[in-house]
Amino acid sequence: MTGLRHSISIIIYFLTVLVIGVYLISIAGVNFYSAGAILLSAFLALSAALTNISYTRRTARESNSLTFQQSLLNSQEYEKNIDVVIKAIFNRLNFPIKDYAEAKHANTEEAKAIRYVLNSWEQAANAIKHNIYDEAYLYKSHKSTVLKIGLSLRGYIEEKQKSNISFFDSFNWLVLKWTIKRDSFQEKETKRQLKKVFSDLNKIKSGQISSWQK
Repeated sequence: MTGLRHSISIIIYFLTVLVIGVYLISIAGVNFYSAGAILLSAFLALSAALTNISYTRRTARESNSLTFQQSLLNSQEYEKNIDVVIKAIFNRLNFPIKDYAEAKHANTEEAKAIRYVLNSWEQAANAIKHNIYDEAYLYKSHKSTVLKIGLSLRGYIEEKQKSNISFFDSFNWLVLKWTIKRDSFQEKETKRQLKKVFSDLNKIKSGQISSWQK
């Protein structure tokens, strides 16, 4: 549906430009017909080229996003590690998630799984940030997973950032952005405040988010 609306918008744009261009040429007088026609043709050609570039980039983002999603669905390694992470989250009252960030627990199955899952989404977040992946597509498909991971593993991320503030910077950015975008924020004032927080944090190079609840 989004693609159809986009196509209709492009058609309307070109028809509008064409009609306005022909009208302006017609009222400019016979002496300007040739020059006006050349300018209109050049403008339409430039618009078509820019539209083609935009369409190609959008198609590439969608293709890259689909490839990423398929790689997650088909990856036995990701499935194995996400299962371990889920079990660790359920067991967090007996063994806090943040403790897996300690050096003495770094080689446990849970710590390795947490790193694997976070690194997978850190790479995805980087790709979204640089317009390599289509954010809207992945948001619809993986919103719940990303937000659950971001909230549940926040304690682990904070511990890792104590030694290197840039750890999982892009993932934090993505979680906050999708939290703001999520439909559960119905109240306009709450959403406005959250957007301001995101805007402020986005100006900080480190992108550290320290105010989340663990």
